[in-house]
Amino acid sequence: MDVDPAYYSLVEGRPIRTNKSIHMYKKNIKNIALKRTVHGFLVDEILRINREIKSEQYIYDKAYKHFEEYQKSFDKFLAHDNNKTIAIMQRSDALAKELTNQNEKLKKANYEMASLKSKLQYIEETLMILLSFQNFLHKASPILWQNSHSIKLDTKYSEIFTIESVFKEIDKKTIEKRLNSLPAPQLYFDCPEQLLIIFGLLEKQNLNCLLLTEELNSEKNRFLKTVEVLKILLREELEYIQEMIKEIEDMITWNENREVEVKEIFFKILRDKMRYLISSGTALQIFNYVEFAYERLITSNETKFSSIDMALALEREYENLMLDISAFDLGMIKQIEKEIYDDGVQEIKQAKEAAKLLKDVDKLAKRLKSSFEPTRRKTNY
Repeated sequence: MDVDPAYYSLVEGRPIRTNKSIHMYKKNIKNIALKRTVHGFLVDEILRINREIKSEQYIYDKAYKHFEEYQKSFDKFLAHDNNKTIAIMQRSDALAKELTNQNEKLKKANYEMASLKSKLQYIEETLMILLSFQNFLHKASPILWQNSHSIKLDTKYSEIFTIESVFKEIDKKTIEKRLNSLPAPQLYFDCPEQLLIIFGLLEKQNLNCLLLTEELNSEKNRFLKTVEVLKILLREELEYIQEMIKEIEDMITWNENREVEVKEIFFKILRDKMRYLISSGTALQIFNYVEFAYERLITSNETKFSSIDMALALEREYENLMLDISAFDLGMIKQIEKEIYDDGVQEIKQAKEAAKLLKDVDKLAKRLKSSFEPTRRKTNY
C-alpha cells in the first residue's frame, strides 16, 4: 500500500482520531486497497480497449487500401479483355446453333430406336407366351413320353428387355445367343382331340383322389375326436395338478408366515431372556465369582470351563471337603470358621478403603490436570 513517508513524522495540525478501534482502521485500509485495485483494473481495461480500437482501425485502413488497388486492377482487366469477350460470345452463338441441329437429329434417331425396341419387346412377349404353352403341353403329355425324350425346358427364362435396358444400346450378340440356346420344339400332341383324352384320364384320377381324400377325412375326423377327448382328460389332469400346486403354495405360505412368527418369538426370547442370562452384569459377576473360587480352591481355568462346569466341580470339592472335615473335632472346625470369617471381614474393609483411596487419587489427578490447562477467558479488543 502506498503511504506518504511524512505521514508518521508530521504531527502538528493533524486532527485527533475519534474512533480508536483497530478493527475499523483495518476495515478502512482494506476498503482503500480494494478501491485502488478496482481503479487499476478499470484503467488497464480502458488501455486494452484503446489498443484494440487502434489495431482494428489499422486493419480497416489496410483492407480499404487493398480494395482500392483491386478495383483499379479489375477496371483495367475489363477494358483490356472487352474485345476478346465479344469474339467469344459470337463463337458461342454459332456453336449453340450447331448444337441445336445435332439435338434434332438425335431426337429422330432416338424415336426410330424406341420404335424398334417396342417391336422387339412385343416379339419377346409373344415368345414368352408360346414358351408357357409349350411348358403346359409338355406337362400334360404322358410321363413315359417325357422320360423317353428327356426334354429340358427353361422355366426360368430371363427377359431380354427390361425397364433399365430401354435406355441402353441393344446388344445383338446377346439376343442371338439367348435365342439359339432355346431347345427345338418337340410336342406329343398332334391335334386338340388328344387333349380331351388326357383331360378325361385326369378327371378319373381326380375322382379316385377324391374318394381317397374322403376316406382320409373320416380317419382324420376320428383322430380329431380322439384328440379332443385326450385334451379334455389332459385339461382335467392339469386342473387337478394346479389345485395340488395351489394347496402346496398355500402350505408353503403358511409355513413361511409361521417361520416369521417363530423367528420373532425366538429373537424376543433371545433379546429378553437369553441375553440377560448370558451377557447381563449379574451373569458376568456370577461367572467371575465362580471362576475366582474355582481357581483358588481347585486350579486355574486354562481349559475355559463354563460357570456350570466350574460350579459342579466346586460342588464335588465341597462334598469331599465336608467328608474330610467330618473326621476332625467340631470345636476346632468352628474356631477355624470364625478366623476365616474375621479375615474375610478385614479384607472387605481393606478393599473399601482402597476403593475410596483410588477415588480420591482420581479426583486429585483431574484437579492437577485442570490446573495445568490454559484459561478460557475471552479477550476484548
